[in-house]
Amino acid sequence: MHPALPLSPDGETERVPGALLVRGDCDDTTWNDVLSRMGALPGMVAHTPGQPLPPARGPIPRRLLVAQDPAWRGAVPGEVSQALSGEGTWVPDLVLIADRGTTRDPALRPLTAFLPGDDDLYRFRVTPRQAAMTYLVMHRPGIEDTLDHHKECGAAEVELEPGESYEDWLDGSPDVMGDVLETADHPPRYRPPAAPLPVITQDNWGLLVRTDFGDDRAWAALAADADRLDPRIETPEDHRPYVQIVDDPAFSGATPEQVMAIVRPNEDEEEETGEAVVVIADQASMGGSDRTVLVVPLEDNVGWSFRLPPDKVRSMAANLFIGNNDISDWMRQGSPDGPAVMTERERRSWWSR
Repeated sequence: MHPALPLSPDGETERVPGALLVRGDCDDTTWNDVLSRMGALPGMVAHTPGQPLPPARGPIPRRLLVAQDPAWRGAVPGEVSQALSGEGTWVPDLVLIADRGTTRDPALRPLTAFLPGDDDLYRFRVTPRQAAMTYLVMHRPGIEDTLDHHKECGAAEVELEPGESYEDWLDGSPDVMGDVLETADHPPRYRPPAAPLPVITQDNWGLLVRTDFGDDRAWAALAADADRLDPRIETPEDHRPYVQIVDDPAFSGATPEQVMAIVRPNEDEEEETGEAVVVIADQASMGGSDRTVLVVPLEDNVGWSFRLPPDKVRSMAANLFIGNNDISDWMRQGSPDGPAVMTERERRSWWSR
């Protein structure tokens, strides 16, 4: 018998988004490596059997429940799903299990994952960094589409050939969502900001956040370029601001992971505003020779990034909003940065989406 999962705290009237991470059949080295790759995520709380959950704190409430009691050893998706079925139990958006497959692959550390609302308990494999980046955007309305995307890209239903063992299947299974993030030269990892960051409520089609405050003249030129109309398709009479600019010293030195975690849509607007992407003007934007901005998707391949010239931001925001193209079209025009430095196979996978 595995320990019962805790109930939602008394007085928690609104559903809190988040994930459940279970230590199943993996060794100490593997487990510690998984936790290290995921980082010190906001709302992370250890599961203590018999103890209630603490209330979700922070301007954007979320919860990562970590179940590492030895009684969970050997747990499989069906058993975890059953533990989540109790009345009043907090139900996450995503369940992650560190198991034998996680131990056997020290490069990627793939976790077995499933969605609690999936009646078929369709399993998929996702890396710790990809899971962490996904957790940071679980408050967003498009999270269901993102999780469905992960299911498709990391499909892991076990289909054994005659005479094939589970270990043989693990060795030959190539599909792991997030392998790009785990194999990057500078993989993403969330760390708490030195001081709490203010929440950004997106009110416009595009969003540009300044995180470097060393050169005001460079920033002014960059901000003007980012929302400059294109005379080929717009006239001055038709001009309207498409890009919401956040110029707040509170974001000085903020990492892409910290920024993506505090962007939320304006739920009070009747008309849909914003697209699932945030653009960051960082140190490279101000002092680099190419003056490019960093584009960070907030859906599907969250945690991936690429760079664009600032004068492309307005066009990107407008075209993404009307569905004229998708984020992969803009990544083709840009240059990979950080986690988006890929192998040729990974590039083909990205471009085909």
